[in-house]
Amino acid sequence: MSRFSMQARARWCANRRGLGMVFQHYALWPHMSVRENIAYPLRQRGIRAGDRGGDVERLARLVGLESYLERRPNQLSGGQQQRVALARALAGDPQLLLLDEPLSNLDAVLRHQLRRELRALHDRLGMTSILVTHDQEEAAALADVIAVMQNGMIMQSGSPEDVLDRPDNRYVAEFVGYECFLKGTVTGQSAGSESVTLPNGETVAVATNLAVTQSEPVLIAARGDQLEIFDKAGGAAPTNAVSGRITDRAKLGSVMEYQAEVSGKTLWIRDKADTNFRTSQDVWIRIPENCPLLRDN
Repeated sequence: MSRFSMQARARWCANRRGLGMVFQHYALWPHMSVRENIAYPLRQRGIRAGDRGGDVERLARLVGLESYLERRPNQLSGGQQQRVALARALAGDPQLLLLDEPLSNLDAVLRHQLRRELRALHDRLGMTSILVTHDQEEAAALADVIAVMQNGMIMQSGSPEDVLDRPDNRYVAEFVGYECFLKGTVTGQSAGSESVTLPNGETVAVATNLAVTQSEPVLIAARGDQLEIFDKAGGAAPTNAVSGRITDRAKLGSVMEYQAEVSGKTLWIRDKADTNFRTSQDVWIRIPENCPLLRDN
């Protein structure tokens, strides 16, 4: 599409832009049946009543609702309502599908199920889709390209691997799930890695993902489940470990979360549920070499 036609289309009324919309809260017509909700865009497109049935039934089969066409929205589960909303959006034959946090109101099991179905449906239809989500796991599972935005500006975009494993800055890192940050200074460089010295004088190696210079201040970013804890009384420090002290602990289902003080910073570390490090215990904390480096600014 030419730039001119794109600009012209942007000035069209919303119903002429070739967009399909799936709302976070479904936005189904409560007084209409599933059949009538799906048929609504067809009616708006001027398709005669006698010609709508086949399209409605095809779309209902596509989302697995062919047995629910005569029910009202209040007779459906949340997942079924979301499927109706998706079928209704597709009924408009859109060029672009917009999905506003479509899975956020569902329980964990249903969310995972519909995530797989959405991806399969997207691949089958070959339609461009834009999905808004705050869930990095959902973004990684569904997206070919991820864009992280702040105040309407794109802070970083790229493949899920690029954005989730190599964030450009602290805002992006925190958004995609990095909650542990250690300040340091680049004190050495070798093939494929940087030596970073913490304020307490300890040094760790981090794989190079950033063009940095000697003596440059940086942040080491890590997710809580990337860090490993070892008993300091057990002997010499493990490879690439720094000293720390446990300051709090809590059991979170199948994991134990420890709060640890390292070089003046607080880290939250998720370890196996059967570990039993005590509050005030001195420990070693291993930093994986594949943790990303960020500029400290």
